[in-house]
Parts: sequence; C-alpha cells; structure tokens
Amino acid sequence: MEFATLEWVSWFNNHRLLEPIGYIPPAEAEANYYRQLSNQAVPMAA
Repeated sequence: MEFATLEWVSWFNNHRLLEPIGYIPPAEAEANYYRQLSNQAVPMAA
C-alpha cells in the first residue's frame, strides 16, 4: 500500500499535465517559476 501511494504522489507531482499552466507537469511549472525568479533577482546596493 505504501509503494502504491508513493507511485501516485510521483505521478501527481511529476507526470500529470495541468491545463491552466500550459499542459506541463507541476514540477516543471515550479522549476520554471524559480528559474524566472532567479533571472529577475536584482542585487541589493550596499
């Protein structure tokens, strides 16, 4: 039962495609989000 749950969680986070975010898996959307944040980061002046 635990293994089946782990498989489902993996599918839910890494393989299912979501229409509202462009038919990409949630893990990919999260990676894109953080990549975009790091590209927009502005260093603070001292």
